[in-house]
Amino acid sequence: MRKMPLLKILSQTVVLVSVLLLNACVGTPEVRVNIDKSADFSSYHTYGFVEPLGTDKAGYTTLVTNYLREAVSTELERRDYVYSSNPDLLVNFYTRLESRTFISSAPTPVYYGGYYDYRHGVYATYPRYIYRPHSYNYQEGTVNVDLVDAKKKQMVWEGVAVNEVDSQDLGNPQQAFNKVIAAIFVRYPYRAGGIEIKTEKK
Repeated sequence: MRKMPLLKILSQTVVLVSVLLLNACVGTPEVRVNIDKSADFSSYHTYGFVEPLGTDKAGYTTLVTNYLREAVSTELERRDYVYSSNPDLLVNFYTRLESRTFISSAPTPVYYGGYYDYRHGVYATYPRYIYRPHSYNYQEGTVNVDLVDAKKKQMVWEGVAVNEVDSQDLGNPQQAFNKVIAAIFVRYPYRAGGIEIKTEKK
């Protein structure tokens, strides 16, 4: 049985590892936050929602809006904020789903062909190596959550999560949004009244 050349095995391993690393990120969103350091978070005790929300631009309330409202309310109320029709903080959110392509390259051995094809079948040679691209198509989802000072009409905090969306997320979007919103609010540093809480810093 003819053995596969070692570097061909290594090149295939590099591609496999790249795909596995990408897949490992599924379910673990990358979260970024931005905060207005001049804002007085001690003055915020209640929350409400912007009208219309970013996910309702079509003129009606979407299922995505319902999922996000419920998930955001859960996270804020865990932090002792209370829903109000005349809130201190207004919440807005938006989502986006895009097609992406992950491309990696790995060395592939080439023994014959081109200028050196005259050696083929005559004697063994050292292989040449070329880098061939390998691609992986996937869906990338982005969720934005904005907290706005209701009196000043000024954003005071923003959380953004970006992650690969798999078939399980598409099949159970409410659960997927719950996880993403929870991941975003892990980075929110306050309880109602500006009481500081420990957050994950990345």
